[in-house]
Amino acid sequence: MSKQSITTRVIMIGLGGATSSGKTTLAKHLQNCLPNSHILHQDDFVPPAEKLPKDPDFGFENWDDPEGAVEWDRMANYLAEVKKTGVLGEHLSVDSFNQNAAVPVADEIISKWKALSQKISAERQSQGQNLVWVIVDGFLLYWDERIVSTLDVKALIRVPEDVAKARREARSYYTPEGDTWRDPPQYWEKIVWPAYLKAHKHIFEDGNVVSGAPKGSELLVFESTEVEMKDMVNAVMEKVLEVSSSY
Repeated sequence: MSKQSITTRVIMIGLGGATSSGKTTLAKHLQNCLPNSHILHQDDFVPPAEKLPKDPDFGFENWDDPEGAVEWDRMANYLAEVKKTGVLGEHLSVDSFNQNAAVPVADEIISKWKALSQKISAERQSQGQNLVWVIVDGFLLYWDERIVSTLDVKALIRVPEDVAKARREARSYYTPEGDTWRDPPQYWEKIVWPAYLKAHKHIFEDGNVVSGAPKGSELLVFESTEVEMKDMVNAVMEKVLEVSSSY
């Protein structure tokens, strides 16, 4: 009797939202729920600092505008390849250097979803299918349709501007060159928040990013000041396993 061939199926989970909204924290909780899973960060596809546009008035690099803050061709091609093969290759992330505040989720919640994920994975394996889950996060994630088209589950954490600003001011970031970045004066008001609104207005009714309803029913939107992290985990995992159980 011939040996059953194994095919790979990649389920991609998108987590978007403004800077400091909690998407990377959610991504790490989801990774703990999902065996054979990986996290990819949009920040890993930013161009070198010298290729970024400079603000004409203040002279600082613009790390946030959707048109130039990500090497979209490189990211789209990479995700398409991962979607096809389930192999991340020698991809390196700078996220481990960035500062993230801990938002715990109870062990029993993580354990429940991990057990259910392992069960589905084992069922698929017995049917000749290797499941791989890839979690993609980024504050500009829904800007490029090529990226969006690879995502099987889409979620966005919405955060009030004052909350996001306060969180961001308490953090520092690392550039691809390994330097530490902290926002210069006027960077939030002139660059960060306007770029967030620009990058997301096309996915909300009437372009109302702050409080509008999402266009269509596919996007899960969480209000960060109203929904606890555990509830975000539960909602995303329910959708992930629904998709993973279908053909």
